[in-house]
Amino acid sequence: MATIVVETGTGSASANSYVSEAELATYAADRGITVTGTAAVLLIRSMDYIESKDFLGTKGTSAQKLMWPRHGVTVNDYLFASDEIPQLLKDAQIETAIAIGDGVDPLDNQARETSKEKVGNLEVEYTATARAVTFLKAVDTKLAKLVNRSTVVTRV
Repeated sequence: MATIVVETGTGSASANSYVSEAELATYAADRGITVTGTAAVLLIRSMDYIESKDFLGTKGTSAQKLMWPRHGVTVNDYLFASDEIPQLLKDAQIETAIAIGDGVDPLDNQARETSKEKVGNLEVEYTATARAVTFLKAVDTKLAKLVNRSTVVTRV
């Protein structure tokens, strides 16, 4: 059974999440979303994805397990404190956890894009610019200001 250890801004060497199971439940309930799956497992799996991002600034210490807290991160002319975990980051982790629970895992292997498929009289053809993967707009919106611009798009 997964145990959640929340990073509170101390630069913990054992943290594995930016949010607690209770925060996930509250966020989902406030939006009328039913969380499917075990909260701790979803949060840890979502961290595998979130931690792959190229965040602004530098890690607080070399001993901390996670990418946050960070030094030198300014968003909308606000300099985040070196012991602060941005709410946007927490929300992005929760959105990713919810997506994983719904079967949309950004770390799943991706199949090739279908350009044309015909079964009997039913035919599907995608435009040349169609996405080959699902786009997690809610996650990207929350991470956009916290990551380097070349890493913003979240595809699953």
